[in-house]
Amino acid sequence: MRTLTSLLALASPAVVALAACDPPAPDAVLLATAHQMGPVGYRDPAGGVSPDGRRLAYSQGRYVVVQDLDGDTQRTLGPAPSQVRYLTWLPDSRGVLVHERSFDRRRQDWFVYDVGTGEKATLWGGVPFRENVPRSTELLELSWSPDGAWLVGVRRGGGRSQVWRLAADGQAGELLAEDNRLSYPVVSPDGRVACIERSAGVQRLRLPCQDGPVAWMEDHQPYNGAAFSPDAESIYYAAPGDDGALELWTRPVGGGDARRLAWANRDAYGPSVTRTGEVVYRTQHYMVSISTVPAAGGEPRRVTTFQSETPSWSPSGAELAFTFGGWRLATDDVDYPDIDQQIGIVDATSRRPSSAPDRVVRDSYSEDQGMHWSPNGRWIVYHSHIDGTDDIYLVSAADSSAPRMISSGGHETGWPRWSPDGRWIVFPSYLHAPSGARRSVLHVIPVSQETGVVGFQRQVDMGDFLHDALQAEWTPDSQHIVFEAAEGAGKKALYWVSREGGPPTRFHEWESDQVHSGIAVSPDGAWVAYVGPGRDGFFQIHRVPFGGGRAEQLTIDPSQKTQPAYDPTGVRLAYTVFAYEARFWRINGLGSPQ
Repeated sequence: MRTLTSLLALASPAVVALAACDPPAPDAVLLATAHQMGPVGYRDPAGGVSPDGRRLAYSQGRYVVVQDLDGDTQRTLGPAPSQVRYLTWLPDSRGVLVHERSFDRRRQDWFVYDVGTGEKATLWGGVPFRENVPRSTELLELSWSPDGAWLVGVRRGGGRSQVWRLAADGQAGELLAEDNRLSYPVVSPDGRVACIERSAGVQRLRLPCQDGPVAWMEDHQPYNGAAFSPDAESIYYAAPGDDGALELWTRPVGGGDARRLAWANRDAYGPSVTRTGEVVYRTQHYMVSISTVPAAGGEPRRVTTFQSETPSWSPSGAELAFTFGGWRLATDDVDYPDIDQQIGIVDATSRRPSSAPDRVVRDSYSEDQGMHWSPNGRWIVYHSHIDGTDDIYLVSAADSSAPRMISSGGHETGWPRWSPDGRWIVFPSYLHAPSGARRSVLHVIPVSQETGVVGFQRQVDMGDFLHDALQAEWTPDSQHIVFEAAEGAGKKALYWVSREGGPPTRFHEWESDQVHSGIAVSPDGAWVAYVGPGRDGFFQIHRVPFGGGRAEQLTIDPSQKTQPAYDPTGVRLAYTVFAYEARFWRINGLGSPQ
């Protein structure tokens, strides 16, 4: 599971004037803010301005929001079966082309939404497929030519990328370029196709895509796509600055001085351009921190002020472990799973929130998450991508320098949990079917908390249970496992099952678009805490009696929450507070409104 762990201030992104040696920056106007449903498993909202400059479209979870830029009118399109990751405007500005895939990832395709009526139709639906022309189900990152006669997209497979040019009706196609890693093709008004190449860890612009990287942009690495001015004389793109954050730039096509247009506390990227030259881009706002609340509800208390999430308690309750790091979406995502996520610990008894970890357990440029102590405090388990793996690792609590992989065959492996008797570790991981569908299942590993010796991993056999079994926790007797399940888009439920397997028992259900939100079982086994929408619309911490009953909302403050964890005494609940937004801006002064 990809977890985002970057911190920034809650203030609006700073779009500031250029330094004295640079030309002045144009003014930027905030157009809209897109909200994501959670920090785990969600990608950055897609979006852009319509070619006529009148509307902005952006994804928000499973929906597409179309906003009238001449007023306050909004239209919501969807829902899609799962999160919308790609969208692009039709050249006539009357519709958006949206990439959707089924919740289990078995199917994916592109759909055209009419922004006036909300009607939806499959791209090239009902048209016979031509041999040697990619199907729409195989294509990603589609982009139209300005005249609407054709589009370009990427087909990936076998570790290779192909960039195709396709007729608007899907009946003809031409392979333009093939290489190890190509992305974000875009058509210039003069008909050339640009794309981004990644080779030896470096991003380069290709223009045209079928040729090698251009020499006139060797000083910048473009990320997340580019856009052209209507006269094809200028290109707009995002490139990392000295601190790694993406900054928005423009320069003449073919060479010339680059001019920085905007930057922010977080990345500024994703340009789109209208026919009159107006530029719209987005900035990312992301924050995670840890708070606690009394187990029966009450006043929250902040534990950390820096980037931190996925809390878990030490056996004594004196410490909290968490994931932290400077994960950057647009830049680190291309290096996944080699991303900046560490594991740290803070004093949980302090009345003052911590501004940095007290101790670091794992410090690597790799995804490390979900640490959990053995009941006797001698061992630690966590999820990691060490050396390209996706599995569970065991390490001594006294010396974390030599982690040992104890699971195998992991894919999108979740957070491990040690049983109260110290004899078992449970964790979720995904299985893939030949059809491409995936399903999350539970695994257990026998272990000795005295010696650290582990046995053979086995899947918990739950018969014909077909839903995604996500975060798992133990009952106090270590005989049963409680887990949250995703039963489809927006549908969550709680189950319990014997450690030895058997049909799971369902005891609570709710609606939520935050898929990987986590649960917690109270030490006495009486309650299960979970995350769901509150009465105020924010994701709040709730609890329900184990086995079923009336649910109670425990938190009421206006912030988004996820990943609850009971302390060993059952007195308090720790959880992650998050803010995850994409803010869309228009730069004034680069073109004339239509």
